[in-house]
Amino acid sequence: MKILKLISFVLALAILTTPFVNAAIEREGIFDQASKTVDALLFVRNAIDEKYETYLNSAGRVDQIVADKLPLLEAKINTLSAQLRNFDENLAREKVNLQNLQDQTKAVQLELIDLGELTEMREVELDRSQDLLNEFIRIAYAETMQYTDWETGEVSTLKFLFTDESLADVETKKSYLDVLQNVSAGLILDLQKKQADYEKVKASLLAKRGELILLQQEILLRTRELEKMRAGKQALLNETRGQEAQYRKLVEESKRQQLEALAEINELKSQLGVIDGKLKTLKGSLSEEDFARLLEDQSIASIAGVIFPNRIPKVLWPASPARGITAYYHDSSYVTRFGVAHQAVDFRLTQGSRVAAAAPGIVYKAKDNGYGYSYITIAHPGGLATVYGHISKILVKEGDIVRAGDLIGLSGGIPGTKGAGYMTTGAHLHFEVIDHGEHADPLDYLPLEKMRLDDIPKKYLDEAVEL
Repeated sequence: MKILKLISFVLALAILTTPFVNAAIEREGIFDQASKTVDALLFVRNAIDEKYETYLNSAGRVDQIVADKLPLLEAKINTLSAQLRNFDENLAREKVNLQNLQDQTKAVQLELIDLGELTEMREVELDRSQDLLNEFIRIAYAETMQYTDWETGEVSTLKFLFTDESLADVETKKSYLDVLQNVSAGLILDLQKKQADYEKVKASLLAKRGELILLQQEILLRTRELEKMRAGKQALLNETRGQEAQYRKLVEESKRQQLEALAEINELKSQLGVIDGKLKTLKGSLSEEDFARLLEDQSIASIAGVIFPNRIPKVLWPASPARGITAYYHDSSYVTRFGVAHQAVDFRLTQGSRVAAAAPGIVYKAKDNGYGYSYITIAHPGGLATVYGHISKILVKEGDIVRAGDLIGLSGGIPGTKGAGYMTTGAHLHFEVIDHGEHADPLDYLPLEKMRLDDIPKKYLDEAVEL
């Protein structure tokens, strides 16, 4: 009986507890599922965070790559293949220029032939008119002198009266003499006109001959330039062995040489007082006239023209800027090409042109770097210094005394040639001005009248006087 009661109790308890057990089991399953869902969400979130971080890092790397590589990508001229393309473009352009000059020369030669023939015709006409006038004057003289008073030189009525001719004949004779005089005057005027025409044609002929000579000289210069470009291209290929890495090394070496020149300028700053003193002590070894010329800044100032009356130049152009400016002071395109600031003004010159001292002074540095960047630095009185870059041949030595206009070297600039270095695009002169140790815009110190109008920056043209 007791056993039955126990079994009944257990069964009742089981029946009563079953819903709670089932609920507990169900809650446990829900918690498990929720936990798994949260884990999944956390996993996804972490994955998103990682992806986002990866994206940020990638974006940062892209930005860094762009920041690092963009200047190199923009510096197209700073690659061997681009430099060779530059050579080819310049060579093609020079060939076209040369052909145009040869065509112009042929045209001028044809004009010369025409002018020569016209000159000969005018000369023959002039000779004939001269002979005719001479013969006419001889006849007129002989006729007139029969009736001319020797003392007064005028036709004498008395002589006419003493002739055997009738009065009518005398009047006719007098009219004839008047006609002779009028014809003589006409012939003289005609001869003068023909003489003027002949001189005009002759002047045109001489001008055309001069034009032909200039064209022939320009053809010779451009032919030499063309040959130097070809030689420079071949030298560049030989030097780099056609390898980009080797070219990069040469460019970096040229950059180092220019930085070396900059360091020397900084050193020069501390030496300016010593140099000024040295210039003054020269008075004992030079004549008064030579010393006055050496320190005569007024000789430079006196060349200031009427176009820029408020500007007094302190230095002269070391060579003519007539062929154009290729890069200005702090030119942004120079930074893009070479990655360094441009502290100079570059102007186009035929390779091997004469380079002169821009002002009197002492040669401070004359650095021959072979096929690298060669340059000359001159210290001048009053704290000025000038630098002449891409020199193909240096004709002075350190310590030399120079006057304004003295020959100091020959220009260069074609890559692969002596003195040019590899931070260059073609033949030109790199010219710097340093005032008390600090770089300055050379155009602030040079006579702008020498420049082509199109090359003068607007800020200077605003100061110009309209002629």
